Amino acid sequence: MPLPEFLNPTPAQVAELRQLFREKLEKDAAKVPVGGFHEHDMKWVFEGDGWLTKFLENNDLNMKESLKQLWETMEWRKASGINEIREDNIRMEYIHDALMYPRGRDVDGKTVFIFKSKMYVRGTRNLDDLKKCFLYWIERIIREANDDLVTIVFDLTDAGLSNVDMDYTKYIINTFKNYYPCSLNYILIYDLPWILNATFQIIKKLLPAKAVDRLRNISNKNIREYIDEDNMPRSWGGKDDYVFEFIPERRRSMELPLMQNGMQNGILSKKVHFANLSPPESPMLEKANSNFPEHSDEGEMLRIKPQTTITFSKSGTELVGTVEITNVAQKDVSYKVKTTAPEKFRVRPSTGFLPPSSSVTINVMLQHGQQIHTINREKFLVMCIGLTNENSTNPQDLVELWKNISAKDSSVELHRLKCALPVNYDESGLEHMFGNAAGNMSAAPDQYGVMGGSYAGSNMMTADKQMILLQQTISHLNDTTHRLEVQAKRNHRFQWITCVLFVLLAIAIVYILKIEIKSNASEYCSGSERRHN
Repeated sequence: MPLPEFLNPTPAQVAELRQLFREKLEKDAAKVPVGGFHEHDMKWVFEGDGWLTKFLENNDLNMKESLKQLWETMEWRKASGINEIREDNIRMEYIHDALMYPRGRDVDGKTVFIFKSKMYVRGTRNLDDLKKCFLYWIERIIREANDDLVTIVFDLTDAGLSNVDMDYTKYIINTFKNYYPCSLNYILIYDLPWILNATFQIIKKLLPAKAVDRLRNISNKNIREYIDEDNMPRSWGGKDDYVFEFIPERRRSMELPLMQNGMQNGILSKKVHFANLSPPESPMLEKANSNFPEHSDEGEMLRIKPQTTITFSKSGTELVGTVEITNVAQKDVSYKVKTTAPEKFRVRPSTGFLPPSSSVTINVMLQHGQQIHTINREKFLVMCIGLTNENSTNPQDLVELWKNISAKDSSVELHRLKCALPVNYDESGLEHMFGNAAGNMSAAPDQYGVMGGSYAGSNMMTADKQMILLQQTISHLNDTTHRLEVQAKRNHRFQWITCVLFVLLAIAIVYILKIEIKSNASEYCSGSERRHN
């Protein structure tokens, strides 16, 4: 099936988009990020046509939409520090683990970027660091391929539900959709297990129409239509026996900045500083002081229930979620609960102490006057640390202890939880419960946002409800899968123990029979001698 044709921009249309961007720079100079846009990105706009052509193609030559997407991409690249992502500021262990890497070419000569799904288990790695590694590879591929198209292959061989992270997948999709327009040659899904068919359909609906046209579900029967045998790994039936080995990138030094003080090429500019930016903040929260790092979601000290999502439900006049934590270690531990929105929730108890094998239920209550439909954006972090005999278990002392401990400390175990409403929550009931608050807040729409609505009176759009339902379904599947995996591991361990015991029993029986045979033979020989004599 041939790929869809794009509308080809003319040189005049590319020049028009460039001029519109120049005029917007002059008109909206105050809105330009501090320090201005990065000189590398400015060169792409003013010294070449390839980038602008992609924005025009992606928006079917709609000049207004092309300018909007171009401007938002420039802002995103600046805010996220895209041009400062290098090997010295990313998690290189994730790179060396070969979760994703470029290798070979497709039949059209485009770079193939491979995602090894079975190498990634949801919740075991820091999502922000994974995103940064993804951006590192994409930017490197673009540099080395001179901004040519890329073919992405999601290798789902031996993958299950625990290997699929919807947050990470949606991030990849949205990144290409919003900031790398018309950059994909193909999206290939290799060896899709039947258990992931539903997930595949969900992901397919998230893709823009142009990307869906380039999406292919392939197997070893038809993969040669897209990648030839010389570029195909042996695991796919090809001839390439490559084993991943990271080779540092040889980056050329940056040329002189495009913009200096004042006017250049008719562009109003501020004084530009191109010092390295700090790494982008966690998307868990849009405030700099609420970044949650993560070391591990599979606890050695705590067992968390639920494992991934706090589901809120109506309890009297409150909207409440609960988390049960159990100390599975052989030592005392102290825990602390943090949230991305402390102004929205009451957490009781938020700090405490747990002896071995003990549990505690933590209640999370949504404050009156808070918006319902934003709950699924918030997250919680359960932190714990092992205690020694020198540590006091007095509540005040524990509070002081946590003041001196950072979540980045290697001794701290972290568990991250999302928030969600129940699948069939009664919105009208909540409105009735908090009717007075709704009436008061509706009088001040500017204070509570255009989408408006208070905790009680929020009118969730159908799309939001569908997304919550989708997230709840996926969360339920994830929890069920995890329980099945744990049970399967236990059964597997039990089978091995049974086999070992069976072998030992067989050896013992053979040994006993051998001794018995020797004993009988000896007695038989002695009896024969006596009869002979």
